[in-house]
Amino acid sequence: MLLEKTNISARVEITLKKIVEDSTFTHKDAYELGAMLIAIGDAEKTITQIHKNPNYEKIIKQREYRLIEARKKELERELRDL
Repeated sequence: MLLEKTNISARVEITLKKIVEDSTFTHKDAYELGAMLIAIGDAEKTITQIHKNPNYEKIIKQREYRLIEARKKELERELRDL
C-alpha cells in the first residue's frame, strides 16, 4: 500500500522549523539535504545517529523552551491589553 503524499512541512516539528528559520539555511535547503540523504541511502543511519546524540536533545529542549517563553510573553501582553 502506498502512503498518500501529504504536506511534509506540516509534519515537521515546529522546533526544527524554527532552527532552520534561524539558521543561514532555507526550508528548501533542509528538504534538499534530507532528500539527498534518502537518495544515497544514509537517511535512516543519520537519523539514528542524531537521535542518539545528547546534544540534539539539549538543543531541541532549549529551543522549545524559548518558543514557549515567547508565546507566554505574547499571551501575557494580550491579556494586559484586554
